[in-house]
Formats: sequence, C-alpha cells, structure tokens
Amino acid sequence: MEQIWTFIETLGKGIVQGFNQYIDNDLKDYIPMFVIAAVLLLFVLLKSIIVKYKKS
Repeated sequence: MEQIWTFIETLGKGIVQGFNQYIDNDLKDYIPMFVIAAVLLLFVLLKSIIVKYKKS
C-alpha cells in the first residue's frame, strides 16, 4: 500500500512541476493567440447582440 501512495505522490509532484514549467517557459508563446481569440469572441458576441437588436 505504501508503494501505491508513493507512486501517487510522485505522480502528483511531477504533474505540478510540469504545469509550473509550462507556465514559466511556454505560456508566453501562446499569449498572442489568446488575445486574437478574445478579440474574435468579442466580435462574435457584438454581432449577435446587433442582430438581436435589429430584429426587435
């Protein structure tokens, strides 16, 4: 039972370390894509609001 607990604990530490490393090293490369996606989402929402406003 102790081996299973050690495995789970080690796996959790590895996942946390990998997630932190991704945030530190790789996330900054994707920020422009997040900005573009947010702008596109705003345009789609504004378009749907305008269409609903024109119908009423």
